[in-house]
Amino acid sequence: METKVLEDLGMSQTEIKIFLKLLEGGELKSGKIIELTGLQSSSVFSSVNSMIKKGFVSYIRKNKTKYYRASNPETILRFLELKKEEYLRILPELKERQKSILEEGVEFFKSYKGIKALILELIKDAKKGDILRGFVVEDKENYNLSTQKIYSFIKPIIKEKKITQKLIFPEANRINPKKDTIVEKKYLSYPLPPNTTILNNKIAIISWDEEPSGILLTSKSLAEKYIAFFDHLWEIAKK
Repeated sequence: METKVLEDLGMSQTEIKIFLKLLEGGELKSGKIIELTGLQSSSVFSSVNSMIKKGFVSYIRKNKTKYYRASNPETILRFLELKKEEYLRILPELKERQKSILEEGVEFFKSYKGIKALILELIKDAKKGDILRGFVVEDKENYNLSTQKIYSFIKPIIKEKKITQKLIFPEANRINPKKDTIVEKKYLSYPLPPNTTILNNKIAIISWDEEPSGILLTSKSLAEKYIAFFDHLWEIAKK
């Protein structure tokens, strides 16, 4: 049985072993748990008490003896749903507390999965009508690979948010025209910043080497300078 998900719920390996035996045995005394699991008595008592506090185990008394039972797995699911609801209630306050910290800063990402997270972070607060500006300087092979692994996943989100995309490519990397309702492409013969994307107050710089990596800068003043620079080049770039 795959038990990692139980670890993710906060159970230790010892607690998982006890929990599964309780599911199989129904109601068990502590001595029987020790016998079935082969664990030391101190470890069993400590783990059982921990699981009672977490809501994974309960007990009843029969003739002054405690019998332990695992909580119904469906009850645990409802418990997790309630915890999620409680978390969602305080989420706005948590985000507000974090907001002041994230107004300025730099984050580093690595691997295709990391770059996907970077771009999601870049666009998460974007609204209809916002403009995503980007310099794309990779060769066609790397560009096609990044499109396949990352942008094919991100594109529907950008489309749903109704974000306008403006991309400037080197003239040497001109791509055959293809109709795209959400992307405007232009080309320049000038040197361009390396794979840089600007959206509102965020700037993403990505390297598409064998293991992609990137940084996400959050800076209103720096983003404004990049936007002014991009818009100047956009005016003189060719379709």
